[in-house]
Amino acid sequence: METLPGHLERLPAGQDRFRVQLMARSQRERILAAAADVIAKRGYQGTTVALIVERAGVARVTFYENFENREACLLALFDDAIEAMRLRAEAAVAAESEWPAQVRAVIATFLEYVVEEPALARTCLIESMVAGAAAMERYEQALQGYSPILREGRELAGGLDGLPGTLLEDSIIGGIVWMVHQRLLRGEVGEIPGLLPTMVEFALGPYLGEERAAEVAAGR
Repeated sequence: METLPGHLERLPAGQDRFRVQLMARSQRERILAAAADVIAKRGYQGTTVALIVERAGVARVTFYENFENREACLLALFDDAIEAMRLRAEAAVAAESEWPAQVRAVIATFLEYVVEEPALARTCLIESMVAGAAAMERYEQALQGYSPILREGRELAGGLDGLPGTLLEDSIIGGIVWMVHQRLLRGEVGEIPGLLPTMVEFALGPYLGEERAAEVAAGR
């Protein structure tokens, strides 16, 4: 039996459930789902078009009818994930009337999405880092897209307007993603939901102070 390198061995197979879900999708969706699964297990550098089409159960020509190459497939996967998370985040914000609760809801939604789609999350948050300049650009743009919601907190806090650009917000978002990145890297997906209180305090503390941030993190 082939031995995969390091942490990649820790990902659960879930072969039967994956296959049932895969066959219910369109060919493009099947290819993307298969790509996420293969990349998460083998790493981007260890993934080939042949492995993707085998996992998806489609012909090689079908892959090239949908994607120019392996990189294009990864970028499409990333774009779909970004859009799905954006829609979830917008719904989370709309469900809350106050800014601190909105931030908590977006973070909770992010963690839920990662737990629901660990292979996709791993592909986007870990493997994209070694997939080339275009993937890195997607990664950075995705993170920067969440700076505006945090910047709203500057109106609630004094003395933050002097910070250049989105320095504070970028640091907070980077820290949140790093926490998830480390759990995914170690195959500790089950621990990710428990990060919510820490992340909320980390995100809100600079704007609201530690005490109020802790109250929001606790759902109060």
